[in-house]
Amino acid sequence: MKTATDVKVLVVEDDPFFTRILQKRLSAEGYQVFTAGDGRAGMKAIVQHEPDLVISDWMMPEVDGLELCQSVKTGLREAAPYFILLTAKGEISDKLLALETGADDYLVKPCDQVELVARVRAGIRVVGLTQSLRRTVADLRAGAQPQAPPIRWCESCHRLDEGTGWMDLPFFLRERLGRPVVPDACPDCGAKANAATDDQREAA
Repeated sequence: MKTATDVKVLVVEDDPFFTRILQKRLSAEGYQVFTAGDGRAGMKAIVQHEPDLVISDWMMPEVDGLELCQSVKTGLREAAPYFILLTAKGEISDKLLALETGADDYLVKPCDQVELVARVRAGIRVVGLTQSLRRTVADLRAGAQPQAPPIRWCESCHRLDEGTGWMDLPFFLRERLGRPVVPDACPDCGAKANAATDDQREAA
């Protein structure tokens, strides 16, 4: 898990006053805070700084927050930052649209700074857990055991070799299963043997 000083947060907001407030509040938490004045600049900042979390206003000129979120989530996929969308739109349909577009969280402005910071902390925890899970999966894949070589089988004498030398089938099965292997006839072979015996008796 990253420490607060290692966490990068990007604020995308076209209101300079609100931007300064968020920058000051988040910097007080120890985060590295970057800012952008609109969605287009926000996209460049995401490429440049690779933030862990983005806080973006919805209503902005040129590229708005919803377009920015969609572009980031679609383009970066699993590597996309956690995305919190801020907006004055409080309708449930707007919230559903934001979440369906890819936003991880949604806050209606004006929002309480304490709540916003709490949402940021929760988002950072999600990011940390996700990154930790990816590393664990990668480590497991890297340490996966190679597939065992095939067991060789002689079609002529019916012996097998798994790399330790050729052995008869009963011995091989006994070594693998740990149980005795006794000779017997399957129903089909038994029936054939009985039929052959009957034929011999009739011929005699």
